[in-house]
Amino acid sequence: MRSIFKSALLAALPIEIVNFFVIGYPTAGGSLTSATQNAAIALEWDLLHLPGLIAIDRILLLRGHPHICSLIFLLAGYIDTALLLAALIFAVRLALRPLRKLSSPMKHAH
Repeated sequence: MRSIFKSALLAALPIEIVNFFVIGYPTAGGSLTSATQNAAIALEWDLLHLPGLIAIDRILLLRGHPHICSLIFLLAGYIDTALLLAALIFAVRLALRPLRKLSSPMKHAH
């Protein structure tokens, strides 16, 4: 289980960096992708960064500090992306386990 989380944390970092810095905040006006964004990207971004959106909405002190808000969005997205990747890696490993058993050399020796 630890290797799953390590793999997910490592894979999530470049994904979230691209997601955050290239895509930007697509549901806000003036984002980098506002001219070419589509609803799926905006929905994906909002869902991955939902804990950050909720925190910034609930904690009034954060609203006045855009750099802190950006950091919270980045961390929330990173954690959610890592959890999503961990679940995906776990599901793939679980699905591949029966295939490994079927192709085991010991199975053919009997």
